[in-house]
Amino acid sequence: MRTRSRWLVFGLALGVPAAAAEPVSFDRDVLPLLEKRCNQCHRPEKQRGGLDLTRIETMRRGGDELGAAIVAGKPDESPLIQVLTGAIEPKMPDKGDPLAAGEIDLLRRWIAEGAKDDSPLFAAEEVAFFEKAIRPVLAARCFKCHAGEEPEHDLSLASRHGILAGGSRGPAAVAGHPEQSLLVKAIRQAGELRMPRNGDRLSEAEVTAFERWIELGLPWPANEKVLARERRFTISDADRDHWAFRPLPKDLPADWNLDAALRTRSEPVGLSPSSESGRYALLRRATYDLIGYPPTSEEIEAFVNDGAEGAFEKVVDRLLASPHFGWRWGRHWLDYTRNGSTGQPTRGPALDADRYALWVARCFNEDRPWDWFARVHLAGDLMPGFTGEDYSIDQALAAAVPLNGPRTFEKAETETFVLMDKLDEGIEFLGRSLLGISLECARCHDHKFDPISQRDYYALLGYFQSSGYAPVPTETATRSEAAAAAEAYRMEVCEKARLHGFIRRQGLLLNVGGGGRVKQWQETRPALLAPMWRRLHELEIEVLRAERHAAETSGSAGLAKDLALAITDREEKLKRSDTPDYDVSAFKEMGYFISGHKSQLGLIKRAEALGREDLAGELKRHADYWEAERQRWGERSTFGGYAKTDPEVAELARASDRIAEIASVLPANPDQPWVTPRPGYLYVRVDGGLRRAEDLAPFDEKAKAEGLQFNSDNANRVFLHPWFIGDSRLLDRGDVLYPDELVTRGTPVFFGESAGTAKGSGRLQLAEWLTAPESVQAALVARTAVNRAWLQLFGEALCRSPKELGRLGESPELPEVLDGLAAEFVREGWSMKRLLRRIVLSEAYRRGTAVEDLVFSKDAPNRLFARQNVRRLDYEAVANTVSWWRTGKRVEGPIRDAEIARHFDAPSPYDLTERRVVSITATQALFMMNHPEAAMG
Repeated sequence: MRTRSRWLVFGLALGVPAAAAEPVSFDRDVLPLLEKRCNQCHRPEKQRGGLDLTRIETMRRGGDELGAAIVAGKPDESPLIQVLTGAIEPKMPDKGDPLAAGEIDLLRRWIAEGAKDDSPLFAAEEVAFFEKAIRPVLAARCFKCHAGEEPEHDLSLASRHGILAGGSRGPAAVAGHPEQSLLVKAIRQAGELRMPRNGDRLSEAEVTAFERWIELGLPWPANEKVLARERRFTISDADRDHWAFRPLPKDLPADWNLDAALRTRSEPVGLSPSSESGRYALLRRATYDLIGYPPTSEEIEAFVNDGAEGAFEKVVDRLLASPHFGWRWGRHWLDYTRNGSTGQPTRGPALDADRYALWVARCFNEDRPWDWFARVHLAGDLMPGFTGEDYSIDQALAAAVPLNGPRTFEKAETETFVLMDKLDEGIEFLGRSLLGISLECARCHDHKFDPISQRDYYALLGYFQSSGYAPVPTETATRSEAAAAAEAYRMEVCEKARLHGFIRRQGLLLNVGGGGRVKQWQETRPALLAPMWRRLHELEIEVLRAERHAAETSGSAGLAKDLALAITDREEKLKRSDTPDYDVSAFKEMGYFISGHKSQLGLIKRAEALGREDLAGELKRHADYWEAERQRWGERSTFGGYAKTDPEVAELARASDRIAEIASVLPANPDQPWVTPRPGYLYVRVDGGLRRAEDLAPFDEKAKAEGLQFNSDNANRVFLHPWFIGDSRLLDRGDVLYPDELVTRGTPVFFGESAGTAKGSGRLQLAEWLTAPESVQAALVARTAVNRAWLQLFGEALCRSPKELGRLGESPELPEVLDGLAAEFVREGWSMKRLLRRIVLSEAYRRGTAVEDLVFSKDAPNRLFARQNVRRLDYEAVANTVSWWRTGKRVEGPIRDAEIARHFDAPSPYDLTERRVVSITATQALFMMNHPEAAMG
């Protein structure tokens, strides 16, 4: 009652009728207040006294001393109110002004009304958009000034409510209205307020992303009110209980039946399954699904007229035994390897995609176990060949597939940003393609949905950083031969990179057109060298005089006369200028080596021949100088105690021959790749990777000894020698410019038993860990493979996010069906053919697509699969069919038709393709109407 009367007084004082007062909103009223007055000390990364006031659940859990901060419905018994009013110690806030009476009454009323949480709930894709497009920009470009305990202008961008509450200039954003938001105006730099203040402006794409984010209502992770830079990573019971993170069932009955499992879910809701498809429709469906071609007229007639009970089983067995099966189902796997419709990567020739696709088709045709197939893609170069040989170059090629990402191969050899992105592609492949979870989301911070920490990410990254690729002869049969070829390639890469770096450094140093060393030398050279030139003239005149005296003494009058004329000429030149244009012809005779140079020592020899060691000795001190001058580079002179040394110019002079040699073979275009096709070689996976500059500096004494300073110039370089095997550094916010501590190679803590101490790169142990029997990670691999197989046979997966089985993805409607199939898949030796046979022979697969009104009303999206889905032919099936019309036969291997690819949604080579785009366009109909083979068909 007392609380109610106090609020009445407060409400009347504001001129608001008590009866009209709105309920207090946690999202609109309470959290912004706490954010401004309390959360500098009580946010997730700080939690003074163990208390986090950013979430209701953490308020109810309370801190270390006073227990729960709030007691719903009882404000006077709530420690939060007690410390704010001074009823108990310590009185809060301990710094700054106390809360106003109206602010405390607002909190009282919220607690009295039940302390309800009305925070908005955002769709998973909206939160994912924030994580991908907004969070990294906030962390990298805004937090330096607008986060922490004392944000500039009282504006904190580290929380949604801090942004909505704003700072001294008012709210930073108005949810749903980017055009009214101060934040957008600031980053667009359209007025006086321009942000970031001391950095480059945001790109147009980044600004557009912020506008879209505000338009969506500022989506934010529901369990993270503040963007903490040092949140404590924990694994919750909800993580352990997530359907995809449980081990596969061990008690599956030996006679487990797929259709019976489906009926246990459809019958209770009154769903009657559709009747079986007609024979022609069933044959056409199975033939396209299993081999990618239509059935022939002979196959149709044989099946339609075969009344035997096992007729369809015979058809399925025949299709699974067809060589076209491997190409059809291998293509589904290639979608998860960034292998586009052309079969060739667009990022250089480092991966022989055609040979890899042929190997994949062979694996499917031979029904090689899926767990072995998964391991090969991590460590095929370290495993014995499938048929027992010491080394399989095809397996080594498959192990290079994780490197087949959007980033170019050649740039990874020179730029550490690109190298890090390529390593990240490897992590993404392990997560998305094999495990079906988003490991790459932990590069910049702990995963926001799944139990994967940032340390887990960099523990895995060490495996990928410790390996690379190298060209190996196609006929390589032993691991030692492959290692020798890889070592030769490494030395070549290192030498090319060293010379590239040397030439680049000297180019910046000399910078002829921009005032570099050459221009400086040309400008200062006359004044610096004038005394030396003058003395050299004097020395030559002395030598000439000595020679004339010797000629006169020997009776050579003609020679003496010529020498007298030469002396007169030299003396006249000396009188005319302080810096005479000295003729160095007297030095043209080649002599011996001094300091690594061929010196022109004719004049010196002449002085020695005359017995004038004093002149010869002084001339020798200029030999290196004149050699360099002949090369147009001054190096050194020590005449008269004067010393002039320019080590950089000297280095370039000494290396001039080597530079000329290398320059003759360097690419004319600096962007031309080093990685070029090599006839008779394949680029395959090898142990030993490129080393990033930040792995040495500023933490490694060796870097200091080598004079490597960590700055913006060399931070973007790759350190190429020694070849790297070792642990990776954790990168602050995933940025290569901010390396932190080393993280020991290992596997995510959540999965339990680690892969163990790494041997070599550790990839072989990582591969063995991936499919360890009865492990959670092996269960993920099995579930992912089964889920994608179901997608190809029904047009929709059991879990409708095929490369995201984690908490960021959708939960399956039938997890018990997916688990049952996965358990059977493992129990039957990870056999893909047995799995497909089980599904294709099921009643569910053979059902028709007709939709009854009752069935549609109970399960419109067909999540219980009481009927088959209508599916369109994909690009490969269309291309195969047109080829079959044209040639009258089925062709082994991929059919590549650029025109069909353009019209019928061919896969992209730039990303891991979760599911094909399915479009219906007028151009497709026009294409088929006007295609000559289609008209014939």
